Amino acid sequence: MYKISYSPNLRGEVAISGSKNAALPIIAANYIIDKKVHLLNIPHISDVRNLEALAETALKTSNTYFDLTNDLAKKFRASILLIPLGLIKYGEVRFIGTGGCNIGKRPLDAFDDALFKAGISVSCNGDYKVYKKIWMPKRNIMLQEFSVTTIEALITYLTFLPDLDYEVTIYQVATEPHVKNLVEFLQNLGAEITRGIDHTLKIKPVKALKIQNEEFQIVSDYIEAGTFFAIGAGADNAELTINNVNVDDLSAMYNLADKIGINFRVLDKHTLKVDSYNKANYRATKMQTFIFPGFPTDLQSVFATLLTQCHGVSKIFETLFEGRFGYLNQLENLGAKIEILNPHQAIILGPTALKGWYVSSTDLRGGSAMILAGIMAEGTTFVTNESIIERGYANIVQKLQEIGVKIEQIGKEE
Repeated sequence: MYKISYSPNLRGEVAISGSKNAALPIIAANYIIDKKVHLLNIPHISDVRNLEALAETALKTSNTYFDLTNDLAKKFRASILLIPLGLIKYGEVRFIGTGGCNIGKRPLDAFDDALFKAGISVSCNGDYKVYKKIWMPKRNIMLQEFSVTTIEALITYLTFLPDLDYEVTIYQVATEPHVKNLVEFLQNLGAEITRGIDHTLKIKPVKALKIQNEEFQIVSDYIEAGTFFAIGAGADNAELTINNVNVDDLSAMYNLADKIGINFRVLDKHTLKVDSYNKANYRATKMQTFIFPGFPTDLQSVFATLLTQCHGVSKIFETLFEGRFGYLNQLENLGAKIEILNPHQAIILGPTALKGWYVSSTDLRGGSAMILAGIMAEGTTFVTNESIIERGYANIVQKLQEIGVKIEQIGKEE
């Protein structure tokens, strides 16, 4: 449990860690090659540790098929990123399912459909699924939706497919920074991948992959950067410098910040500065999530928390997930005035003086919202299920303490 007391006057610098969403598919792909690339800027988070443990266990214990049926595979959604590894090395994968954040239904329909079009049969056998290489991929693959995990798994599989002798074009491709980072990693291995400006991606066959550079940099986490930006804008009398961030990845956030009236500056390509000196004049606005480069769904909850301090009626339109609003009930426990209209729309009335109480991390990003709420709320806030937050934020308590947040972990979860 996190114990957070009202924390004004935050000061200092925050160094953003490597991206969770970039590291996971890159680490999974790195297991396919014999001589691994040395990965730099890997975040020290539980999802990374779990992925590595699952991969290494499966590689040691698998025989005629790649076995992803143990309990660890259920605990985090990124376990599906190891399916290409199993298909390339064994030709068959048995997979039990995914866990992760409770943000609504995230079925594997789009994922399975993409692999089917890539020549993989998908069947159910009791509690687990069987993925098996049967035929060659289609030359043109239309994805069902802009799914990040789907495109990451698909291009990883096609890159390492040894008998591919023709170009494959993929349509409706997500373009988030972590997808781009995976493409760059695969290109570093010698893959011929071309991204189009129309959300297409082409993969040309390569006779033999060859590592270009033995080190590769994981991109910084723009979601973590956006989270600390919101903290700097929300804490009273705060001024923060955010380092090691790719500032171009956050253009949609800057647009929202301007509408609210947040003071910030882009100091250079890797540095932001934000303060809350204009907090008394923050304006309500509409926040709508969308695929990149639109406003990220992963920043929706922490910025909605900030909207509780804005004058007027703010509107939230969550276009990607129907279960993102669980944290709003937690904010109401602290005194926020909120109305959930439907699974995709909500309104927030502000400004509201929040008061500390017990809240829960309903999901990874909802957990970051509870941290900001605790920083802004009068008195003391207790945040349970903190292990969910630590799935995606490296050294979060230490980073917060270093800028002046009054936070401690009590009764650490196992």
